[in-house]
Amino acid sequence: MKKILRIILITALFAILFSPFPTLAQSSEIKILLDNQPLETVVPSVIENDRLFISARNVVETLGGRITWFPALKLMTININNRTARLVIDDPSLEIDEQVIPLEMPARIIDNRVMIPLEVIKIIAEVDIKWDNQAKTLFINTIRPYLLEVRSYSHPDKTRVVIDLSEKTEFRADKLINPDRIFIDIMGSIVKLEDTSKQIKIDDGVVKTVRTAQFNEEITRVVFDLYQEARYDLFSLIEPDRVVIDIFKSGEQAAISETPPAKPEEIPAPGPEITGKRVVIIDPGHGGKDPGAIGPTGLKEKDVTLGIALYLEKLLKGVGIPTYLTRSKDEFVYLEDRTNFANQKNGFIFVSLHANSVLNHRPTAQGIETFVLSSKYMGASARDVADRENRASRAHPELDTDLAKIIADLEESANINYSFDFADIIQKKLVEYLKLEDRGIKQAPFVVLKGVNMVAVIAEVAFLSNPKEEGLLKTNKFRENAAQALFEAIKYYIENTPDNGV
Repeated sequence: MKKILRIILITALFAILFSPFPTLAQSSEIKILLDNQPLETVVPSVIENDRLFISARNVVETLGGRITWFPALKLMTININNRTARLVIDDPSLEIDEQVIPLEMPARIIDNRVMIPLEVIKIIAEVDIKWDNQAKTLFINTIRPYLLEVRSYSHPDKTRVVIDLSEKTEFRADKLINPDRIFIDIMGSIVKLEDTSKQIKIDDGVVKTVRTAQFNEEITRVVFDLYQEARYDLFSLIEPDRVVIDIFKSGEQAAISETPPAKPEEIPAPGPEITGKRVVIIDPGHGGKDPGAIGPTGLKEKDVTLGIALYLEKLLKGVGIPTYLTRSKDEFVYLEDRTNFANQKNGFIFVSLHANSVLNHRPTAQGIETFVLSSKYMGASARDVADRENRASRAHPELDTDLAKIIADLEESANINYSFDFADIIQKKLVEYLKLEDRGIKQAPFVVLKGVNMVAVIAEVAFLSNPKEEGLLKTNKFRENAAQALFEAIKYYIENTPDNGV
């Protein structure tokens, strides 16, 4: 008996010593360091079945990704590093880039929160991961962009400096005085230049030197020491990825040069590339058996939205922007099917078109509103609008406690910040073109916005319940103006948003 007991104790000891994640460890003991900085998580990590589970929202967002949650399907999509992964709770597989990868452990709902196994992060993110069993610490280190080379070209009218990068990343520039200089901050990058390339002497009458250093843990700074204050142009190029700055001579200096400008070694891009990455999804609200709001003289919202959508589609396609309609005729489409369609087309922008109304038929309500997604109602009319627009959903059961907590935890990460920027542009353009009251940007839990993996807004262009605005909505001129405003807003957003800004 003693021998059997001894064997059991030894077996248990070996299990504890050699298990990668001892089940005895409490979640409060587990620390996560991201690039050597503590990661504060709202939901503690847990160990279950000898596997570490971490908060989906906290970790993915910190790594620069975003999450969309489909509560009815218990499906989560993760967009990170230009890749899209899909997970279903309790399904031991991961779909990424149209490939299905088996998982040792599925994503779980633990303590009413979506938790993902560590192996998911290893698959979807460009990171190095190390687990320190003794310290109960998870080290996540991002594989970050870095500078490959800094090159300069002197021309009679300017100095061009090219910064070659390992991959595309965000950057910004500004001027400093006393002494005069320009700097470029390469975001999220690290310096891997040879020492001889960290300071380049130019001395061409425009730029004295170019200096490169790690400004802080997140930024590499390139500084241009100038002879005097100068104007500059800054842009990026791809294949290979690089940042280019042209620093111009002053007018007096350029005038005394008799040498014709040399052909530049680098040719700037002709403008923002409009490709399949910039797909626009236009969603004409309502349709078929769902007329939407109905005006005092019988004008139906479904007809207004389709009319504007068809004008807008023509404008976008006219400049080469790939565009799809969720419906192109008078047909009924469930809200969930609209979002699925948008995701299948890999949309960059989702605009759902509507005409407003008030539930009590108050004729004085007027103006333009633009909505973005929220789990809360923000704005006096938000609840009425959301209730009306959500009627075309397949079902509206009351959320159970678990799902309500999950949505509150995850839903706010679904492109909300990006959508606010876009909504601001939409709202301003509509007010400018339609000359109606500016009712501002509001938030509400719209079904049609919850599932889309892209920048998404609902535009309520006017009030059908207002007799005057119903009259405007009947006219082709008003619909064309609305389409033109939306077109300019979309085009501006596309042209001024970097590829990794969605």
